[in-house]
Order: sequence, then structure tokens, then C-alpha cells
Amino acid sequence: MTTSTQPQAQAKRDEHTQPQAQLAVFDMAGTTIDERDEVYRVLRESAEREGARFSDEEFQKWMGTEKHWAIRNLLTIGGVEATDELVDKAFAWFRDELARTYTANPPSPMPRIEESFAALRAAGIRVGLTTGFSRDIADLILESMGWTVGGGEECTIDVSVCGDEIPSGRPAPDMINKVMEITGVDDPAAVISVGDTEVDVESAQAAGAFSVGVLTGHLTKEAFAAKNADAVLELAADVVNLPQVAAQ
Repeated sequence: MTTSTQPQAQAKRDEHTQPQAQLAVFDMAGTTIDERDEVYRVLRESAEREGARFSDEEFQKWMGTEKHWAIRNLLTIGGVEATDELVDKAFAWFRDELARTYTANPPSPMPRIEESFAALRAAGIRVGLTTGFSRDIADLILESMGWTVGGGEECTIDVSVCGDEIPSGRPAPDMINKVMEITGVDDPAAVISVGDTEVDVESAQAAGAFSVGVLTGHLTKEAFAAKNADAVLELAADVVNLPQVAAQ
């Protein structure tokens, strides 16, 4: 399976003509977990405390991306020379502050998402999580919510892939491709990818997956429509109602 760092434009597809789903891939923060936007508060502060200044619109472009890369770009557009030393320093602060925040006030599952995970897996559809978090932060979140990863019936999801485990983060398709590789799903048309940011949609399109935007983040239906998302749902849990899922 190949990887790419450039998202490919893709026209909106009809959900009624898609093959039955074999795999559902979900973003974490803002999609399947409610962490009260702490990640974006801490991400923004990690760059601003080094002197960077940028608009809300400029900041939003980096939501959902791998955080080390996001910090480097936020420093640059914020007028600060993003040396490797400074980026590493800002990222270390980001990671430590986010871990402290999540330990003090753990995230919670989005409404009905755990029931939807169980329903998907019971229907034979594998479930994966992808995130721009590093593995240590992702595991902290999963542990705090009691979510387990593995192929057993007692597990919450089948697999999780983090931004520091692949060559390129979103909007590249690498995380989705990695989940497909681990779960043995070869047909991207049988993959549903769900997220709350523009780069979630772009990553799905680059992978050839069915892209679903959810309205639990900062984007509107119109914003997702402008990105040619294949479907827009109120909640990630509603993915069970898509025709390629409900028909099973």
C-alpha cells in the first residue's frame, strides 16, 4: 500500500452506491472523544508562548494534523523562526501540559459512540482510531476512558494509529492506510473515515475512503460541503445509519 503527502481532489460520492463497509476509521479529539477543546487551547498556547501570533483562521488549518508538524508551521506563520530546537521545546511543553490537563480532567466519550463501536464490530466491521496525538497522549486518553484495543469481543476498538507512527500525518492518507494494513482491508471504497476537521476529509479522499464529516468540532455543514465530504452527520455515532453499514 502506497503513501502520499498530497491529498487528491475527489468528487462527492453517493452513499447508496458504495460497497458494504468493512472498516470504519474515526478521528479521536472532537469526533469520538469530548475533551472540551483542550488540545487546541494547549496547541495554540505552545506556539504563542514562544512569541508566535496568528489569526483564528490560520490556526484552524492545523487542527487535526500531527502536533509536532502543526507547532512548526504555527511558529513559522506566527513570525517566529522555527528551529528544530525551538520546535522540540514547544512540543515538549505541549505534550506535558496536555498530559497534565487530561490527568486532572479526563476526556469523555461522545454521545453513543461506544454503542456504535460495539454495533459496528458485531456486524463484522472493523473499527480503528487515528489521531494527530503522539502515542503516549493517545494511550493516556484511551486508558482514562477504559477503551481497550484488540481483536477480542471484549475490546472497544480493533486498532489505533498515531501521528508519530507513520511517515506523514493528515492530510496525507498514511494513518488510514496503516489501519487498512493492520486490519487486512484492501478496498478503500469499503472504508468509512469519520472526522471533524478539513484535514480528516482530505485524508479520507487521499486514501480513496468514504469521507464523513461530523458537526461536533468547529466546522459547519457548508464547510464540509465545500470540501466535497461524502456525508455529513451530527455525531460520529450516527455512522451506523449509513446505507453501507445499515444494510449489513
